[in-house]
Amino acid sequence: MATALSPRDYIPQSVAPLRVDAPGTVREMPAPNKIHHIHIFADEKYDEVVAFYVTLLNAEMVRERPNNVTFLTYDDFDHRIAIFKREGWSHRADKTLGVSHVAFAYDSLGELMFIYKKMLALGHEPHRALNHGNSTSFDYRDPDGNEVEIMMDNYAPLDNKAYKRHYQGTKEFGKSGDGEFDPAKMLALYESGVPDSILLDREEVKRLAAEGKL
Repeated sequence: MATALSPRDYIPQSVAPLRVDAPGTVREMPAPNKIHHIHIFADEKYDEVVAFYVTLLNAEMVRERPNNVTFLTYDDFDHRIAIFKREGWSHRADKTLGVSHVAFAYDSLGELMFIYKKMLALGHEPHRALNHGNSTSFDYRDPDGNEVEIMMDNYAPLDNKAYKRHYQGTKEFGKSGDGEFDPAKMLALYESGVPDSILLDREEVKRLAAEGKL
C-alpha cells in the first residue's frame, strides 16, 4: 500500500520563476504579464457568491472555506478568485463587500525590485511584502485606498496549485504572516547578488528575517 503524502511533500524541491534577472538587467518599468487574481468579500450571500463564480467561470474549487476563504481557479494556476467571508459586513456602513483586491503578475524578482524602487522614489511604499510560499508579493494601496498587489509565482503552475491545495494553510505551513519581509532589505540582498533560489524560498525568507537580514 502506498504511503500517504504529508503536506510538506507538496513543497517543490526548488523555486522555478518564469525568468531570473540579474541585478541591473531590468532597466525600465515592466508591464505585468497578466491579471493574476482578484479577491471578493462576501457576507450573508457567501455560498451564493461562491456558487455563482463556480458556475459562471466553470471554476474548480482548489480549497473550500479554510479560515473562511474559498479559492477558485479555471486553469492551471493555483487560484484566480479568492472569496472571503466577512461576517456582519452587510450591516456595517464602514465596510464594503465586493471586489477588494487585484493582483498583477510579473515574470521575475528583478521586475518586482525595479517597480519597488521606482514607486518608492515617487513616494509609494508597499504596506506589506510577503512570501506566500507559492508566490512573492508586494501590496500597495492606491490614492483611494484600493489594494493592488504586484506578484510573481515562485513555482510552476501545477506545483503552485498542489502547494495551495495540500500545504498552504495547514498546521505545517504555519501562519501566512510568517513569510513577511522588509522590502528594502530584500532589495539590498537582491542587488548584492543573493540568488532567487534563496530570496523566493519561504523557508529561507523566514530564516533571513529571523536573523534580521530580511
